Amino acid sequence: MIRRVMAIGVMVLLAVAAAGPWAARAQMPQVFRTPLNGEAPTLDPYYAVDSASAPIVFLMYNTLVGLDANGKLLPQAASSWDISPNGLVYTFHLRDNMYFHSGRKATAADWKWSFERMGSPALKSPVGSVVVSGIQGYDAFRNGADGIAGIIAVNPTTLRFVLNPARRGGFLNRLAYYAAVVMDKDVVARGQGWYGTQDAGTGPFILKEWAHNDHFTLAANPRYYAGAPKVATVSIPIVTESRTQLSEYLAGQLDFIPVPLGDYQRISTDTKLKQELLVYPRAQILYLGLNPRVYAPFKDRRVRRAFAMAIDKARIARTVFFGFFTPANVFTPPGIPGFYAGYKGLPYDPAGARRLLEEAGVAGKLPPFRIAMNPFGPVAQMEGEPAVAMLKQNLGVDATLERTEFATFITNLNKRTVYQSFLSGWSADYLDYSDYLDILLYSTSPLNRLNYNNPDFDKLIDQANAAPNDMERIALYHKAEALMIEDVGAVPLMFTQFAYLKKPYVKGLRTSPAVNGWLPFDAVAIEK
Repeated sequence: MIRRVMAIGVMVLLAVAAAGPWAARAQMPQVFRTPLNGEAPTLDPYYAVDSASAPIVFLMYNTLVGLDANGKLLPQAASSWDISPNGLVYTFHLRDNMYFHSGRKATAADWKWSFERMGSPALKSPVGSVVVSGIQGYDAFRNGADGIAGIIAVNPTTLRFVLNPARRGGFLNRLAYYAAVVMDKDVVARGQGWYGTQDAGTGPFILKEWAHNDHFTLAANPRYYAGAPKVATVSIPIVTESRTQLSEYLAGQLDFIPVPLGDYQRISTDTKLKQELLVYPRAQILYLGLNPRVYAPFKDRRVRRAFAMAIDKARIARTVFFGFFTPANVFTPPGIPGFYAGYKGLPYDPAGARRLLEEAGVAGKLPPFRIAMNPFGPVAQMEGEPAVAMLKQNLGVDATLERTEFATFITNLNKRTVYQSFLSGWSADYLDYSDYLDILLYSTSPLNRLNYNNPDFDKLIDQANAAPNDMERIALYHKAEALMIEDVGAVPLMFTQFAYLKKPYVKGLRTSPAVNGWLPFDAVAIEK
C-alpha cells in the first residue's frame, strides 16, 4: 500500500510540474514523511506508553505544560500557573482558544473529566498512577468516591489541583508527561476501539487514516491554538527495518529518520550525509530486566548480582556501539535533574560472579535462560548477542535470545509472567526521577514489568515524594537508586544519544532530549 501511495504521489508531481514551477508552489500541499518502526498497540493516550504509540499520540494531543528543546518546562494548554506558598495548590490559567478536533472548545471541566478518567480504577491506566496519584482525594476516588476532590474546575478557564503532601513530589514535571492530556469525552464515549478512526485531541495534527501495519496519515489542525501547522500532512509509514528506512530516505521517499547504528560511522564521514546528520543528548537507559517470578533463580539476590557482574558493558559500549553509547552505572540517565554522576555501581567481575553462584548453590545447575529482545530497532540484538556470549562464558549458563514482533513483545511484558528476562530501554516521558524509579521499579506500579519488590526501596521513594524541596527529594532518590543497583532490580547497560538524518529542505524541526527526540511538528516546513 505504501508503494502504491508513493506511485500516486509521483503522478501528482509530474502533473504539477507540467503546469510550471509557480503552479507547483501554489498547488502542492506540504507533506512531511517520517517512519514508525512498528504497529502501534493503541492510540488511547492513557495506555500509549510504548515507543510505537507515543509518537502518534504526541502529535494529536496537548498537555498543560510542555518541554522546550533544552528540556525546560513551558506553557502549553495552560498559558500560566500559580503555586501556593506551601507548594500544595497549583492553579492553571487555561488558554481560551483550545478546541477539540471535533470543534468543541476544551474547558477546565474537560480537564477534570480527563484526569479522573486517567485515574479511574476501571480503566487501569499506567498513566494514572504517575500523574494523578499525588492529588488530594485520589485514594478516595479509587475506593468509590464520586470524582477526585483535589481537581477543581474553578471556571471554564481556571483549573486547580490540591496535592496530597505525602505524594507531592515532581508534580509540575509529571504534568509534562506526553500522555497527561485533555480528551474529548464525546469521542471516547463511543466505546472500545474509539481511537481507531477518530482521535479525541486538541493537538496540532488530526488522525486522518490508520491503515494497520502499513501507515498513519495525520492532517494539520487549522484551529490549533498556536496557529495551523506549516505542513498540511504528516505521513508516517510503518517500516520495521532500519536499513529499509535508510534506503527510502536515500531514495527521497522519507524526510526524517533515525540513523541505523550500524551505518552511523559511514554516515558521519560521508561528505553529503554528514551535513544532514543530527546528533544530540537523549535521556534514555538501555537495561536488562530480570524477572524472578518466571526465572526462579533470580529470587536469590546473589544470582541477580552474578548476572550483572558477568556482563562487560564497557566493552560492549566500546566494540559494538563504537563509543556512541556509554556504559551505565545507574538506572536514571543524564539529562534528568539530579543525575547521580558519582555512583560507580557494580563492577565487571566474572570471578566474583562465579563465586556468588557457588554461594547460592546453583553453579553449573542454572536452567536454560532466555532473553526477550525489544524488536523496535536493532539495538537490543546488538547488545544482546555479546551479553549472551558473556553469560555463557563467565557463568556457564545456557543463554539464548528470543525475538517477537513489537505488539506481542509489549503485551507479554505487561503480563509480567511470560519472559524470564528482557532487553529493552526507557526514554524520558518527562524529565524527572519519578519517570524511572517510580514508574519502572516501585512494587505496585502498573509498569513494574520486572516484578521488583523491595519494601526498603519503596519506602525511600515514598519519602522522596513527600520531601518539601527538590534537594531533599533528589538525595532520597539517590539512596533508592543505589539500593536498587546493589539489589539488582534491573541491570543498567547503556546510556544513549539521538542520531537522526534530516533532509536539508526540512526547516523548523525542534529536537528534544525526551520521548521521541523531537517536539511536535507544527513548526516544520518543507522548503524545496
